[in-house]
Amino acid sequence: MRSFLVGRFTAPLGRPTTEEGLRPQGRFVVLVGPDGVGKTSVARALLAHYRGPATYFHFLPPLDGRWQAAPDPTSVPRPKARGGGSVMLGWIRLVRNTVRCWLGYVKSVRPALKRSCLVVGDRWMYGYLVQPEAMKFHGPDRLARAVLRLLPRPHLIVNLSAPPYVIRQRKQELTLSQIEQELLAWSSLRMPNVKTLDATRSPEDIAVEILVALASGGRTDRVA
Repeated sequence: MRSFLVGRFTAPLGRPTTEEGLRPQGRFVVLVGPDGVGKTSVARALLAHYRGPATYFHFLPPLDGRWQAAPDPTSVPRPKARGGGSVMLGWIRLVRNTVRCWLGYVKSVRPALKRSCLVVGDRWMYGYLVQPEAMKFHGPDRLARAVLRLLPRPHLIVNLSAPPYVIRQRKQELTLSQIEQELLAWSSLRMPNVKTLDATRSPEDIAVEILVALASGGRTDRVA
């Protein structure tokens, strides 16, 4: 049954309807969730199953259109431990990364979407809401939310979730308490186009469900 679905729904996503005629033709999906939940594996499965052009980026999209061929687990930074830091420097980084996201979107993401490309991103800027310490951001939560409202939104945000003990088996350096806190934080992400999926299933099955949702118009928001 799964092989049928893979063949049925991984053809290039269709062109926009008449009312969407001036909008990008591709789809932009972002994977979120705690470290060790399987985002990299799902991203690889998405790129493998999608028959059209597909690209990937971690956190910030490229400025020159040179996409990663596939996710590289060794390049994913670990969240920093909780601690103090300069509030002003955190705000400066937030503004810098916001500008960098918009430039990457305009120069790389939007052209890819116009080519009917599937763009897969890891976390985008949502870490500012869930893992502010990892982003070296020590400002108020409302500031991060206000800035994120200015960014283009993905067609779909996939929140991958699994029992803490499952993630603990993959990330021994994390305690169960840390994992539980991250799971709770990601599950509290208040965005209109979030879809939570069970990450204990195979990455291939998850990828198929994501592609089916995108191909059937399952998105709940539009890219700006």
